[in-house]
Amino acid sequence: MKKLLNGLIISLLVTACSDPATPENNSNSATASEAATKLSLKQQVASITKDYFVLRPEVATYYGVSDASINANVMSKLTDYSPSGETHRRKGLKSILSQLNDIDEASLTPSETISLNAIKSEVKGALLPAQVVNYGNVLGEYGVWFLPYAVNHLSGLQIEFPGYMEDKFAVTNTAEAEAYLTRLSMYPAAMGTLVDKLNHDVSMGVIPPDFVIDNTLRGLQAQISGPANSHPLVTSFNAKLNAAKVADSDTLVKSAAELVNTKYYAATRQLIAALEAVRPKATHEAGIGRLPQGAKLYQTLIQHLGNSTKTADEIHQLGLAEVARITAEMDGLLKEVGYVDGTVGERMQVLLNDPQYLYPNTPEGKQQLMADIDADLALVDAKLPDWFGRLPNQEVAIEAVPDSRAASTSGAFYDAPSQDGSRKGTFWISLYDTASLPSYSLQTLTYHETNPGHHLQTIIGLSDELPLLSTVFYSNAAGEGWALYAERLAAEMGIYANDPIDNIGRLQSELHRAVRLVVDTGMHAKGWSREQAIDYAVATEGIHLSEATGEIERYTVWPGQALGYKLGELKIIELRTKAKQVLGDKFDIKVFHDRLLENGALPLDLMEQKINQWLASETAA
Repeated sequence: MKKLLNGLIISLLVTACSDPATPENNSNSATASEAATKLSLKQQVASITKDYFVLRPEVATYYGVSDASINANVMSKLTDYSPSGETHRRKGLKSILSQLNDIDEASLTPSETISLNAIKSEVKGALLPAQVVNYGNVLGEYGVWFLPYAVNHLSGLQIEFPGYMEDKFAVTNTAEAEAYLTRLSMYPAAMGTLVDKLNHDVSMGVIPPDFVIDNTLRGLQAQISGPANSHPLVTSFNAKLNAAKVADSDTLVKSAAELVNTKYYAATRQLIAALEAVRPKATHEAGIGRLPQGAKLYQTLIQHLGNSTKTADEIHQLGLAEVARITAEMDGLLKEVGYVDGTVGERMQVLLNDPQYLYPNTPEGKQQLMADIDADLALVDAKLPDWFGRLPNQEVAIEAVPDSRAASTSGAFYDAPSQDGSRKGTFWISLYDTASLPSYSLQTLTYHETNPGHHLQTIIGLSDELPLLSTVFYSNAAGEGWALYAERLAAEMGIYANDPIDNIGRLQSELHRAVRLVVDTGMHAKGWSREQAIDYAVATEGIHLSEATGEIERYTVWPGQALGYKLGELKIIELRTKAKQVLGDKFDIKVFHDRLLENGALPLDLMEQKINQWLASETAA
């Protein structure tokens, strides 16, 4: 509102000081009139945005998009996962790209042009895997990633539905409460489409590894282990109704409990039965190289999720080189603090089992862990003004993943804020096993997910003037690359200056991302087994076996996603080094960061193009 008011005052002052009698001003008036009739990029993609959310209704809930704001009925809808629904989604995504290509860039501002090209680039990337294989899902995890398996322990309707409904579905009035109940009632039908897709892909030889099916079954059993009236889908609904003081809430809650008991539980049992029928056909092979066109699919996923044209072998070798570099740095620091015997991985195992760095897996231990996150965030927030010209205007929320989903949640993650501001950007952390969260790793994890990592990047990139699709179709490599860069930045800020143990934890976190380059390509391109990848991660990083297992099983079902961290970070470092060389004494780290972040998480090639253009303009000035 303040920005709009200031703009209006300036417009009035300009009008008051001008002389309407001159021909020049008449010309200016005509030009202004023409400009006023031009549609902004946000206006031009409004119908395309609607088309997207119709394809993926749950993502509208994730971003807090209401039916009224896009003139479509999506709040009470669920994705059609059936084979025909997948075909429709692929055609719909191609149509979206065609409509984006039809937009005339000459009508756009420079910032809008960058945004449009970024959206188009990511849509093209999302379509690449679909042009190679007929199985899997486009617009899968977070409504962007391609997933080779329709059902797995981390993704799919059975994971996203309770997550969206419990955490993100707004219930502030009776109409929204009824929409919530409608979605609950539709769950069996949606589950039926997912089972159809599962069986369709199985018929093509696309079956998740046996350990993925086992993990998925354990998660599903946990979802139906208790009485319906105490299920989080009911208790969270009740809490929202009470907070909003919605009339007749007792009746609405009873309806929700009945729907969970008769619809949600029944649908969950249907998926359990379907997976149990598939389980005997599953193999223990981890990589997608065994799938039809698996090698070609993996190369498209490197482009889609890593913004890279490197081959799997090139990335594997890059990973080995980064592992060697970071391990050497850790070796020196470990020796400084008295850890001298054994490999770096073996010494980190000693550190991992030192009780002074472990949080007890108790309510008190978890409470202390959350308090330490708050303290670490306050420490870095105080230093942000020295490193960024633009600062986030929203605080980040810090929440523990609900117990009902903690076991099936991958470590920690960040959720973007809702568009209406009613829900903050949120750092979610799973406290299922605190042994996998030693204190020396917690600070770096916090900076990755909050400030100066994902939260700062997301808030700076958000703009009322740019379309929501520029946030939805974000670059995985730029987003995760920035968050990894943010970990390094915290060290440059002096956070670890007097804390060598936590700095070792930071380097272990970077090593973890280098290991990802090795094991992801190892499994999906070089035939590594699950066990080989786990053993390599434990031996190299010195992390807890449970953490390594969860991570490796994650890479199995999200091939290529884990490559984005290191590939993105290395590109940002490369661009920063170039900017320092080109600008010399004129280089300002705050300006560099602002230029890098102001248009959101741009695909890496567009990020490089943008920085090069900025450097050219600076040197020409």
